[in-house]
Amino acid sequence: MRLRSVVCIGTAGEGLSETLASTADGVLLSLATDARPPQSLRNTAIEALHRVNEAEKRGLVLVNNPRTGLLRDDLDAVLSHNLDAVFVAHVTEPQEVRDAAVLLREFELARDIEPGEILVFPVIDTARGLLRCAEIVSAAPRVGGLLFDQDGYAFDAGARAEERGDRLAYARGQIVAAARAHDRLPLITADALDLQYLGQYGFAGAVLSDARGAANANNMFAPLPAAIEHARKHLDAYEAARAAGLAVGRAGGALVDAHAARRARQVLE
Repeated sequence: MRLRSVVCIGTAGEGLSETLASTADGVLLSLATDARPPQSLRNTAIEALHRVNEAEKRGLVLVNNPRTGLLRDDLDAVLSHNLDAVFVAHVTEPQEVRDAAVLLREFELARDIEPGEILVFPVIDTARGLLRCAEIVSAAPRVGGLLFDQDGYAFDAGARAEERGDRLAYARGQIVAAARAHDRLPLITADALDLQYLGQYGFAGAVLSDARGAANANNMFAPLPAAIEHARKHLDAYEAARAAGLAVGRAGGALVDAHAARRARQVLE
């Protein structure tokens, strides 16, 4: 799934029309807030997902953590063929991901949706979640990646939020390493000023609050021509090796195994 630019829509659906007219890859609708009653938020999300699907963008919903007791009703309301992935708020334990995956499978089977089709993106916004992010991203096969909420993490860790700088460098690096090690997408919340800086970290995309940043995000998180050429050479070397009955290939002195080949395919896709 390509998610270079995801725009988070207001709880009343404000900004949806502008986002649908933009180049954003995905639209994120939030249920994990007390801004309005839960059912009112769900109704807004249901209506918006239909429009998102018609615009041929990815329909994404931020759902409540299983610990809140609201997740089942969230999924019951929004799970349909218009939904591509759920972002689970405030994940600190792998079991929370597994709980969400079980509920998703239950509703998928009941609604004639291929089991596993709807992906899960745990949101990491605490020090506790960061320390277990490698376990969290590998907790269920349907996990599509991790979303690092910079402001939430900074508050939890007693740090200052920032637009650019190295105060959260360790945390960002942990998220990228954990996601990439498991062939998943590392995503990050960002403002327009962050994009060029964060594009060098290894993140695959950003969650934005303004659709005007979508085009820039698409550019910043697209692979460079050199990376594309590197990936093509590695994939060609691996496929040639496999055709010859070998387990690994060699390109430019580097060994290309199955993991490296999967990473190369991600870049080329």
